[in-house]
Amino acid sequence: MAVGVLGALAVAASAAGWWAPAGIVLAAVIAFLARPAADPDGTGPAAPELGGRRARLLGGLSAAVRLAAVVVAATTCAAYLAPGHRAAVAVVVVVVVALADIAGVRLDAYWRRWVGGLLTAAAIAFVALCLGIAPAVEHDPVAAPPVPGVLLAAAVFVPWFAGLSGRRLAAGAALALAVTGAALYQLGALRLGLSPTSLRDVFAAADARAVEPALGAVVVLATVPAALVAFSGARAGLASRARVARAVVPAVVAALLAAVLSPLGALLVAAALALGEIVAGVFVRGSRRPRDVATAVLAVALFGGLVTGL
Repeated sequence: MAVGVLGALAVAASAAGWWAPAGIVLAAVIAFLARPAADPDGTGPAAPELGGRRARLLGGLSAAVRLAAVVVAATTCAAYLAPGHRAAVAVVVVVVVALADIAGVRLDAYWRRWVGGLLTAAAIAFVALCLGIAPAVEHDPVAAPPVPGVLLAAAVFVPWFAGLSGRRLAAGAALALAVTGAALYQLGALRLGLSPTSLRDVFAAADARAVEPALGAVVVLATVPAALVAFSGARAGLASRARVARAVVPAVVAALLAAVLSPLGALLVAAALALGEIVAGVFVRGSRRPRDVATAVLAVALFGGLVTGL
């Protein structure tokens, strides 16, 4: 979720303005609706078993979404830490993540809780900083909600809510809304949407450049572990049984994409793939439940916003 805030916040603000939080809420709603039929606590009907081409299609889409998340994390990390050498640093991040995966480095539940706790503390500190200092600019008036812009704002957050459920989804949405609201309060919608590294601009506007190194640490903490988890998930579905072979192929693909795509381009690709996975999941399973049909319709609407809202 932290990668989404770092990478998607400026896009959401530039598209939806002051209505960017509405896009975040909409993304959380579609993530809630698109949850697997069998919830982690065992309630609800079991998801139907798929085999053959349908299983390979959904497995391939799932791997593609995860690989796109790796590229977003790498390009976002590079944009914040070394904007003048973005492509090279993004490739280095991908290589480091791939080598860690080959070496067997994994983030178990214990370390994920630590990373999540530290990022939550950083988000709370960011909100306190923004609210404790008078806004740097005079706020522009709130206009009527631009529907395509709100849909675009929701679309770019979908990949970061997908797969979450229950308390984790609610907590992620709440933190994303808090950070977005604080950043909008400090910079305003217009200025927040101008830079892909908008959170760095918040520190500059608040005359808090002394704590910018802390932002760099948060960026690394948010992007590198997320890239490792996504990379491990992407290569796990490959047919080859050799660990190195399963890592090399996705690493090469991710490195090439990280070298040629900007953070915005990588984010749009990830959003399109995530929405495609949601729609494909409904149609491939042949579900006619009202909830699943509504999920597919909403995903198509968000994809339309992704196309028309730019």
